[in-house]
Amino acid sequence: MGHNTLGVIPGTRKWSDVVALLEGHAASERVAAASATAAERELLEAAHDPVFVEAVRLLLSIPYAARSEDFGLALRKLDIEVGHRPELMDLISGVSERLDRVARTTNARNDLGELASRSLIAALATTVGDQLPGLFGPTPEDVQVATRKLGYSKGIARLSRDFFGRLVGETLSYWLDRVLANNVGSERRFADVSARSAFDSEISHLAVEASRIIQEFSGGWYGKTVAREGGVNSRQAAEFGAVALKKIVEELRYRDKVDA
Repeated sequence: MGHNTLGVIPGTRKWSDVVALLEGHAASERVAAASATAAERELLEAAHDPVFVEAVRLLLSIPYAARSEDFGLALRKLDIEVGHRPELMDLISGVSERLDRVARTTNARNDLGELASRSLIAALATTVGDQLPGLFGPTPEDVQVATRKLGYSKGIARLSRDFFGRLVGETLSYWLDRVLANNVGSERRFADVSARSAFDSEISHLAVEASRIIQEFSGGWYGKTVAREGGVNSRQAAEFGAVALKKIVEELRYRDKVDA
């Protein structure tokens, strides 16, 4: 990916502290927490990215659309181009194409949008796919039923946590990539590429753990909004996304203070 949104790692004191922690072989928890603290402004500003906002709108709207009698029509009303009886791959492909169109039409094709798009697709594939029957090929009806289960408070809480955990983890890894390459080799933080990959996995896991903070918030917010508005628009999605990111960053910052 090109580095045209998040840019080169800033030369701030906070990022210098992250580099020092890496070079000082600090625990992964400390590095992840310090990275979230250093990247807080960039993460929160990223919440206004058009592709991110659209990804959040679809995250919250697709499960609600599955409540409709005609799932395909409800998805098309969300600007997701699918047929009358979409299967899982149709849904995934339609979401990917929709986010790609938003990036093109808003001239917002960038790394953050790609990370948001990838995180949403992975979250949908996992949470919907895990509920599909495995013995025989799932039918379009199976896909709708599995997606509909996510259209209530507990389901949205699970889906939101999956999405935001992936997104924050990948974003932190994206920033850290700029300094990790210089810490692989003899007598450095990572003895080899395998050790570096294990660290990446730890960062992702820590982001997912921190995303637990939004479970109660997301389920409650969704239930109230859908009951009041009958759906979620882009403005509401942007507000929800910004609060969710802030809560996760604050959770990681809290861990930074606790572990310091």
